[in-house]
Amino acid sequence: MPYRGGVTGARQPLRAGQIIVGDTGLRYRVDGLLDGGGFGHVYRASRLASSSDRVTRKVCVKVCANAADWHGEAHMGHLLAGRREVVALLDAFAFGSGPGRTTRYVIVTEWMREGTVGDLVADGAWAGWRPARVRREVRGLLGLLAVMHAAGVTHRDIKPDNVFLRDGRLALGDFGIAKHALTPRHSPLDAYTPAYMPADVDDYRHWATWFDIYQLGLLTCTLLTGADWTNDDISRIRDLDAPEDLKCWIWHATAAKGTRYVDGTQALRALTDLHKVDMSPARGPARLAGHRVVITGRFSTGTQQELTTLIEESGAAVQSMVGDDTTVLVRAHQIDGGLGAHEGRKLFAARERKRRGQALHVIDEDRLCRLIGLTPV
Repeated sequence: MPYRGGVTGARQPLRAGQIIVGDTGLRYRVDGLLDGGGFGHVYRASRLASSSDRVTRKVCVKVCANAADWHGEAHMGHLLAGRREVVALLDAFAFGSGPGRTTRYVIVTEWMREGTVGDLVADGAWAGWRPARVRREVRGLLGLLAVMHAAGVTHRDIKPDNVFLRDGRLALGDFGIAKHALTPRHSPLDAYTPAYMPADVDDYRHWATWFDIYQLGLLTCTLLTGADWTNDDISRIRDLDAPEDLKCWIWHATAAKGTRYVDGTQALRALTDLHKVDMSPARGPARLAGHRVVITGRFSTGTQQELTTLIEESGAAVQSMVGDDTTVLVRAHQIDGGLGAHEGRKLFAARERKRRGQALHVIDEDRLCRLIGLTPV
C-alpha cells in the first residue's frame, strides 16, 4: 500500500495553543500544524518550564494514528538513542484516556531547525554537495542502517523529506512506517512511497532490507546533484559528476537482483572499500588462451565485434557482461562519449567483483593489441 502524506482536511487531534502533559510532568505547548496524513499529525511545539510558560526548548510533537504505530516509533527511538544519525526521541506518552475521550498517542522529538534535504531541494539554489561530504554522510547513515538491519528493523521511507540536518550533518527521522520483525524477510510489504521504490516493487510480497539501501542510493544522487532523484532517474547514474567508485556504489545500491547490496553492513563495507580498488590497466596475462574476456569502450583499432573475433581466435571466450568466471576486462582508452549505460555497467561490475576478491585483470587497448597480434594505433 503506497504511503502518500499531506495535511488532510479532517479535524486535527491537537490545536494551536493547547498544552499537553507527559507522564513525567513535562509540559508542551502546541504552536502549529506542520503536516498530517495517514500516519499521524506533526506539530511545532515548545517545551515549557515546570512552573511557568517560559519556553525551555523547541520540539516537534507527533500524534500517531494508532497505538501500534506509537509503540513502534517509541521503540525505534529507544533502540537508536544516542546515535548522531537519528532525530532524537525526547518523550513518548499517551493522554486523554477515559470515558468518552479519545486517547492521543504522542511522540516528542528534537526540533530540527535546519530542515530537511527536501527543503534544500525545494529551495532551488542548492546544487548538491562535494563527493567527499556526500560519502561521509552516506557512510554515517549506512552505519545506522547496519545497526537497524542487524536488529531486524527496516525504515521503509528514506527520502529527502525524511532526512534532516543538524549542524550540517544528516539525521534520519520519521520512523512512522518503520517496522521491527525478528525475520525481516517475513515483514509484509504494506506501506511505502512509490517514487522511491524499485519499478518492480509489486513483484515482492515482503519488505527486504535492500529496499532501504535502494532508497539511500537514490538519496546519494540527490545529495550529489541537488535534484530530487526518484526511480525514474536510475538510468542517469553513469552521467553523474562523481568519482567512479562512488557511482559504482550507487549502481549496486540500486541494482537489479543478484548484484545489489542486501543490507546496511554489506553496503557500508562496499562504500568504504570501493575507492581502494585499482582499476588502472596493468600488464595482465601473458596470453589470452583459456581466459574469459569482457571488452568495454570505443576502440581505435576496430569495432567491438571485430575485436571479439580476434580475441576468440586467440583461444579466449568473450562475454557480454562481467560474471563470476570473468578473468580479463579490456578497457578502451575512450569509455564515455555516448556509449550508453551498458558499457558503464561493465566497469561498475568489474570494480565490485575486484573488491570482493575476484581475480580479474584489467588491461588497455595497447596490451590487447599485443596479445592478439595487432599494431596499436
